[in-house]
Amino acid sequence: MINKKIIFMGTPSIAAQHLNILIENNFNIVGVFTQPPRKKNRGMTLKESDVHKVAIKNNLELFHPTSINTDIINQTKSLNPDLIIVVAYGLILPSNFLNIPKYGCINVHVSLLPRWRGAAPIEHSLLQGDLETGISIIKINPKLDAGDIIAQEILPIHKSVYSDELTLSLTNLGKILMIKILPNIFEKNITLKKQDQNKITYAKKFTTEDRKINFNSSSDKVINHIRAHGPKPGSWFVYRGERIKILKAKKIKEQGVKATILNKNFLLGCSEGSILPISIQREGKRAVTLGNFLRGFSFSIGDKLNA
Repeated sequence: MINKKIIFMGTPSIAAQHLNILIENNFNIVGVFTQPPRKKNRGMTLKESDVHKVAIKNNLELFHPTSINTDIINQTKSLNPDLIIVVAYGLILPSNFLNIPKYGCINVHVSLLPRWRGAAPIEHSLLQGDLETGISIIKINPKLDAGDIIAQEILPIHKSVYSDELTLSLTNLGKILMIKILPNIFEKNITLKKQDQNKITYAKKFTTEDRKINFNSSSDKVINHIRAHGPKPGSWFVYRGERIKILKAKKIKEQGVKATILNKNFLLGCSEGSILPISIQREGKRAVTLGNFLRGFSFSIGDKLNA
């Protein structure tokens, strides 16, 4: 089984960790596909993906196409893969690519499919206040996250967990389930399960504007919004023309005028209840605790937010 030829396709940190555990378990990685280096940060310097870095470190053959064209398909065929594993890669794979490996192509997806198909399942599960999520390993077909389910593992969502913490838990769960299921795939000892078409939801990518806090919502919804986007990139609001991020917060029962500053402790009113920031970040500044924020920030009780 260890000698089976595997191509790995992925881009961000979560994918890099899955690649690392395959390497640690001595699987035969014959090729790695990842997104090309992108310009990032203020200096707009080219940055390689986390998967790119792991591939270079381990002297693995690396590909970073911008599309899956005929040349890429022919290159892939020349590697003669038995299986292709995809984790947060970023490109849709056409049918003539999916048919290359003997055991097909599988995807490790961070939700309980068919709930939250798409690019941002972790954020959407938190935003909607889901009580559980999990890992789905599916056989890939040309439709987005629509393939038959090979294996699933449920993970409860604690009401205080944030996006970064949930991502870590799901990454660890995904690595364990992937390593566990690979022998069954190679031994053809799996039972495929169709996804329930009546339970499909989609997890579209979020824009910067999507991360703006709506204080006309209940405190529960505002807290879920902050959990979904925190601590990075962070939910935000506008006060006196400045964009301020709330990276972590807690719900307070105290009621007041929604979308206003309620007291000297910087309690912020919602339509039902209020929230108190725990970690907060001014525009162009570092994230700080609320106490440190208040020592250098001037505001007036009763002022409107997002005005």
